[in-house]
Amino acid sequence: MDLVSAEDINQKIEVFEASHAVAGRLLTLVERDDIGAREVATLVSADPILVSRIMRMANSAFYGTGGRVRELHAGVAMLGFEAVKSLALASFVEGSGTVTPQDWDHSITSAVAAAEVARTIGADQQQAFSLALLHDIGEAVIASLDPSFHEVLDSRRSMPLTADAESEMLASERKRYGLHHAAIGADMLASWNFHPDLVQAVAQHHTPKGSLSRTHAALVDGDRIAHIIACGSTLAEIRDLPGILLPNYVGDTQLETVLTNVRARSASMIADLF
Repeated sequence: MDLVSAEDINQKIEVFEASHAVAGRLLTLVERDDIGAREVATLVSADPILVSRIMRMANSAFYGTGGRVRELHAGVAMLGFEAVKSLALASFVEGSGTVTPQDWDHSITSAVAAAEVARTIGADQQQAFSLALLHDIGEAVIASLDPSFHEVLDSRRSMPLTADAESEMLASERKRYGLHHAAIGADMLASWNFHPDLVQAVAQHHTPKGSLSRTHAALVDGDRIAHIIACGSTLAEIRDLPGILLPNYVGDTQLETVLTNVRARSASMIADLF
């Protein structure tokens, strides 16, 4: 296919803006200081798929509720407004047909991992989890313009992430599409009025030249942990690969335990959700 222009990307971002009734109203609602979980639940109740995902996530092993959350407003309170907003936007983009089960696997694994890292470094776990759910949403924009991009993603996620592979990935996306997926995702979050710090964290989740914030650090490490898990290799098999990108904020003595925990918790959540 012909190269995708920057104009194509910008037009697609406009199409992907949260015009969906529930997602659009939810964005406005959760920014208010006087809003509560019951009001958010009332709005969310209009979207059965989103309701199902909120309740399944709230009752997943990750949150340790033992399946005791029965009311939607309790599920909203358990997840927090940021996670509900992220689920709404991810589900909205999924409706375009460009989000695959593999995309959800990576996003959820990254989210669980980012929350684990956030706990370790004293960052906001809910914020890290919610942002990681959306960090690769720019890939959905590219896939909507170039369906062959899914093959690129499948190949990428089956290999360990190295510095050279990451650099080549960003360069090839810029060459073909004008922007790489992290920049496109940041533009989307900016269009949805996410806080500038979170927008910048997504824009630079592949270029961490010094952490911008603790949330950014958790996001970068969460993404790297998800790549380790997705490639199917053990830590011993990849640890000494030239240029391998391992987490920066999880110590060597902790990493094996973190990988085991994230594998189990993310697999459980994916099973619960889908």
